[in-house]
Amino acid sequence: MSNTTDITTAAGVNTALSEFSDSDYTPKLVDAIYKVLPYAPQYAHYASVDDAVLALHPGATSLDIERVRATAASDENIADVIWMAKLLDTGDSGYMIYTGVRSAVNFFFGDKSRGLETDDQQRNDAVLKALGLAYMIYKAYPGTLSEKANLFRTNPAGQSLAMYYGSIEVALPFADNALLKGGNILGDFFNKDGGEQMSRLSQLAGGGHEVSEAAGMLSTIAEPLKKVVDHASNYIEPVAASAKQYLPSVVGGADKVAGLVASGADILPVYRLLGARLAAEAAVIRTLGPSKQ
Repeated sequence: MSNTTDITTAAGVNTALSEFSDSDYTPKLVDAIYKVLPYAPQYAHYASVDDAVLALHPGATSLDIERVRATAASDENIADVIWMAKLLDTGDSGYMIYTGVRSAVNFFFGDKSRGLETDDQQRNDAVLKALGLAYMIYKAYPGTLSEKANLFRTNPAGQSLAMYYGSIEVALPFADNALLKGGNILGDFFNKDGGEQMSRLSQLAGGGHEVSEAAGMLSTIAEPLKKVVDHASNYIEPVAASAKQYLPSVVGGADKVAGLVASGADILPVYRLLGARLAAEAAVIRTLGPSKQ
């Protein structure tokens, strides 16, 4: 009997990746944002774990690929990455996660008053998303906190998550906040709301997952995230213009978009897309080591 691991057995990661094709709105939105942000990673669509192997290790052998598939299929840390990515997009009935789509609606369609009304919720949401991101990083990568942070900073899926978070969750919705220009808006957010949002994340997670590691990991990646936010804040207009071409066509108008987001609808599941890519790369890194590119 063969000891090889068939691609279908890496079900969790491959199922998450196969939710998207490169022609879907979500990958197109992400790609459009990255194209106008200097130094952002080029978006590469992963249809399976195999694609992540070849992206990070172009010279990988068939045996290497089989080993990575086995890791993707069996490593609970990688399963936790997929779980958190889904949680960030959907929340639950008790807590509505506004997502960057709500911010985009308010910004793109010029209703600044509605945006100001939700500033507190948007700030809380940005902190919650940062903690969720920190949890995914903690689970995805091996090593110490500083080693995990370095892998997050230097590998494509981590860079992609940082750029999306910095531009859509912070720079875009808080474009008029004075702290975004020359200040430390993330530091202010984390210091003010970190404890409350850590409790919120724990409630969202329920009893099945321990998310306390997120706080320490967030402290370690706070400075790299701040740099991304500072960078993205210089390109808010082109980011908005690039993303705008996809958002209205998703459901056919601002009012309908706002209504769906308010009811918790999952219009653009960006974290599920980027989280699946992170999980795929994590399987590669945990098996073969960091990128050889």
